[in-house]
Amino acid sequence: MIRPSAPLGATFCMASDRDPHDALEPAEYESVRVPFPMIRKLQRSLDPDYAGPIYIWDIDKTWLDTRFSQLKGMLKIPFEFAVDKRALPGTTALLHALREGSSGRDHCPLYFITASPPFIRMAIERKMLIDGIEFDGISYKDQVEVFRRRHFDSLREHTAFKLGALLLLTKTFPTSAQIHLFGDDAERDAQIYCLFADIAAGRLRGETLLHTLIGMGVRASYAQGVVDLAAQLEGEGERVAGIYIHLIRARDGATIRNYDPRVVGYPSARAVAELLFERGQLSARGRDKIEGEGRVIFGAAAADPQGWWTPADQR
Repeated sequence: MIRPSAPLGATFCMASDRDPHDALEPAEYESVRVPFPMIRKLQRSLDPDYAGPIYIWDIDKTWLDTRFSQLKGMLKIPFEFAVDKRALPGTTALLHALREGSSGRDHCPLYFITASPPFIRMAIERKMLIDGIEFDGISYKDQVEVFRRRHFDSLREHTAFKLGALLLLTKTFPTSAQIHLFGDDAERDAQIYCLFADIAAGRLRGETLLHTLIGMGVRASYAQGVVDLAAQLEGEGERVAGIYIHLIRARDGATIRNYDPRVVGYPSARAVAELLFERGQLSARGRDKIEGEGRVIFGAAAADPQGWWTPADQR
């Protein structure tokens, strides 16, 4: 078993002859109530010395061409969820290439966080099975529990859920691992991911974080839960290595313009694959299987001297 340790920027993952404890393991679904109601399943334990990339993906409009997080979309699923027609062009091949890593034989950690409710998890995970996508964990927003609590304002507000899911995952990750986040601009994934990057690095905590979340429309009890969970993170230092936003609403990159160049917008899976290949995260063989056109667009704001990912007017 190869147990690599590497400086920031290295991109190798677990070797294919990994220890059984690092492999996919049978897992039960876990019901989480704090900081936000969710159902999740974790299937892998990473070596404490692991220093390679970890990929965390949204599902809605990032991998699948769906609207699971909206009520109309959820109601349609039992009738028209066609598992063989829903993936966005090139994204399944991109997921395979990220999993395989630069050598084509790696087993890079891959997780999903989705506002999709748990009652459609069988449809989602069946799609993953059909497409041959191995995943190490998945977190679903427990919309039913939110509804039971009569927190109707939180049904369509996903900030506390996504931050909570990210923080819970980060507590299980090696501190030297490099986290790469994939989302879209149909909602505010860029802002949420940047907030998470600053929380994980120790720049955004306590009362400042609480006020930021409440100002974004997060219910106070959920905002406090995120603040309390953030305080439990060990150590400080950059944990996030990249944020990649699928450009749905603004193909010209207007939705990421106010972020610095660490936030990357992409119009197609192939566009971001070219960038990731240049950065040593994909093999040429993996890249060449990915379809799509266009080029990535980088955030246009100047880098903050203190390292903040989140623009000053969003925190």
